Amino acid sequence: MGMASATAPEVTRADEPRTRTRRRSFPRWWPALPLATIAFALAIPFAPVKAEQVEVSWPRAGQPAHSSVAMFLPYRPLSLDVTVGCTAVTAAAPGATTTAFSTFPADSADARQGLALQIRDRQLVGVFDDREYPLGPVPPGGCEYRVHAEGNELRLAVSSPTGERELVRAEALVPQVVAFVTDLPAGGSAGAVSARAQADARFQTSPTPLKVVLMAGFAIGALGCVVAGFRIFGQRRGDPGTKLPWRADAVWTGLVGAGIAVWGVLGPQTVDDGWFLGMHRNLEASGFAGDYYMALNAAETPAILLQYLFAPLFQVSWAPLMTRVPAMVAGLAIWLLVLGITRLLRRYTEAPRVPTALLAAAFAVVWMSSGVGLRPEPFVVLCTGISAYTAVRARLGGNPGWLVVGGLAAGACFAVTSTGMLALIPLVVGVLFTAGRSLGTQRTVVLLALVAAAVAVASPLVFLNSGIGGFADSAGARYWYGAAQSWYGEFSRYQMLLGGVPEDFSFEQHPARRLPVLLSIALLVIVVVLSPRHQPGHTFSGVFSWPFAWLGLGLAALLLTPTKIASHFSALDFFSALVIAYGLAALPRAFARERAGWVIRFSALFIITVVLSLVWYGPNSWWAYHRFGMPFLDQHLAGGLLASPAVLVLGGGAVAGAFLLWQKHSGRRGADAQPWHTRLAGWTALVIAGGSVVVMPVALVALHGKAALNQHTTGSWSPVHTNLASITGQTCGAADAVRLGDGSTLTERIGQASGPALVDWPISVWYPCARLPVLADGLVEPPALLLRAPHQYGYHGDLTRSYRPHGGAFAPLESVATYRETPAALTGHADPAAWGTLSEVHYRYPTDGFDKQVTTTTKPGWWRGPTYASEDYTGQPAP
Repeated sequence: MGMASATAPEVTRADEPRTRTRRRSFPRWWPALPLATIAFALAIPFAPVKAEQVEVSWPRAGQPAHSSVAMFLPYRPLSLDVTVGCTAVTAAAPGATTTAFSTFPADSADARQGLALQIRDRQLVGVFDDREYPLGPVPPGGCEYRVHAEGNELRLAVSSPTGERELVRAEALVPQVVAFVTDLPAGGSAGAVSARAQADARFQTSPTPLKVVLMAGFAIGALGCVVAGFRIFGQRRGDPGTKLPWRADAVWTGLVGAGIAVWGVLGPQTVDDGWFLGMHRNLEASGFAGDYYMALNAAETPAILLQYLFAPLFQVSWAPLMTRVPAMVAGLAIWLLVLGITRLLRRYTEAPRVPTALLAAAFAVVWMSSGVGLRPEPFVVLCTGISAYTAVRARLGGNPGWLVVGGLAAGACFAVTSTGMLALIPLVVGVLFTAGRSLGTQRTVVLLALVAAAVAVASPLVFLNSGIGGFADSAGARYWYGAAQSWYGEFSRYQMLLGGVPEDFSFEQHPARRLPVLLSIALLVIVVVLSPRHQPGHTFSGVFSWPFAWLGLGLAALLLTPTKIASHFSALDFFSALVIAYGLAALPRAFARERAGWVIRFSALFIITVVLSLVWYGPNSWWAYHRFGMPFLDQHLAGGLLASPAVLVLGGGAVAGAFLLWQKHSGRRGADAQPWHTRLAGWTALVIAGGSVVVMPVALVALHGKAALNQHTTGSWSPVHTNLASITGQTCGAADAVRLGDGSTLTERIGQASGPALVDWPISVWYPCARLPVLADGLVEPPALLLRAPHQYGYHGDLTRSYRPHGGAFAPLESVATYRETPAALTGHADPAAWGTLSEVHYRYPTDGFDKQVTTTTKPGWWRGPTYASEDYTGQPAP
């Protein structure tokens, strides 16, 4: 019905705001406000920070030296000092080889990355960097050997009462340390060997009083810019816009809110929920948001805003449903912004009317496809939505002060993730169409200055605790270890969406993932072809055309983002929702008013048919535990029937033909003068697209509801079970349903463990009671238990315990620990290993044989640590 009513020809005046603003004179001091605000923003990254220095000494004070696990992260401390007494060398048996000190067990495959001091036939030999350095006979009298490694230099010397003599000076990195190892007899080792290392805790920084003052100054300035923007540019006189009813939109808002809540319980996890969970859970212990599982736990700067923002909420519970609450709240806010822009267009323009039901369906398609979890895209979409709403309101409502608010949203988005740059697009478009044209030069300069000051909010958010040097270290590590790609690698993102990826990433090809991306691109192409066919004032003109421009610019902007996975398309959800809704609602009018003939309409039918065939051809594949009980798993939905172009055209044509017959008999044909077969082609394309938009959300709810029901019927656990249990009380997730060989549950085993449980990131979100090992002070807390991901995702979990290729944070475990698998199975599940495997971690040495002391110092904001974004640092090539 909404589409039918859209066929009547109307004059679009979306580009002409029907309001006046009261012009105000500028106070002479106005340039000082934005300039001072920007100055504060520029100074913040360079302001000094408080840095923690961590000194690790071995053995513990007052105790003899015995081997001890000491897993450093990053792998190489900032400095290492080792002392070996000459008496330990001379006391060795003649002809024997003994390890006086080593940073790796001798049989470790990675020992070449460490340092060893070996006693061979009563002479000390230094071994590092794949070379041996004999140090010669022991000098007479009391003496000791000393090793000092720092920066790119390692020095060995011998000290005696007559002075110190340098024996070796070599260009080498500080050795990696996973343990302090000695084979010297424990009884006689007191004072014979010792070591001191400064752990690399470069990201454990906090603001100094000066930095706090600068941030306070910026906050005051930014608030002043917002107030100044509204006061300088005045208020509307009267409200000439059309009064709009609100009850129907309120009802749809309630339905959308209910749908978001249901999907929060029922919907799938995102691929990186466990990855981001590690960052959130380690924040309190380390004081910074780091890449917990890989990239040497490098800080996520600049993408840190969400971790700090949600920390208080996650103190309540780590239940999976609780971790979804922020994304669900963001979803409702995004809907209100989508609806808000649509209501602005209804109120102030004569653009085609977009039915709220169609808008809700388009929103559901893009929202549900992204998953509800901890990935940052929903919050990029939220910032983008705020930026878009303020741009539209500034243009149509006649008060450019709204653009300053949009600038704050766009600036904040830079602290969310790399795709946050998308929030700049609506802001820039809004400024271009608002400034200059109606403001004049002076007022345009004022507006640009205020908006630039607002966007500068990125600086205090990004550099809340760190300086520009920490940002450079973080960026270097994440680009090196994070598999970042150049701009021309963007094709891989589309390839991942359409096929040609490993089996464990086939979930990216699901029809729900493909639909919002491919359909919005198809509608963008059709609109671009239609728009130049008519004089100014065509259907897709003025503000009504902005979402299509935003989407085109957004697709181009993704070229600049470093990671190329299909999940990043979700950052375009705000644009895609508007493009799908506005395109389907307005194309009937556009076909009629722009006098589109058979070439354009049949071309549109061809494009839509091909795109929807590709969409429905995607396999019904899901990530991790959401595969449990899933009907039609890894198959084409409806047996591939919906992917058949013939079925789509015939089915859509039948519905479109019936609609055209109804139009003819009811006398509501409208102004479309094209022959019936031409009109049939256009309407068939719209029916195919609109039908898919309506069917997809229903199909998703049905699939996940059926999967949960299948699991419940067999008495097995499902993610939905944990989410429902989170509503009524405490739950330990999948651990409650995993039974060990002795009949106890995994929850009980975790509670009895002597230390934390390391859970592989593909599944960690479903084990809220498992305390993850702490990564802080440049050290790894030794885990007592290891929960491996199921075999299909084993490779991803293994990366966290491997130096190759992405700098696994728990790689040191492989050298100092062994794993003993404990029989366990998921209750009611046919495959005992479907949930993963449980292993007890056994260490070769005690884990508490060293002391740690943390002190604080002040460093300039530009201070950087030694680079670890290199092949030499891990001994592995770039990923």
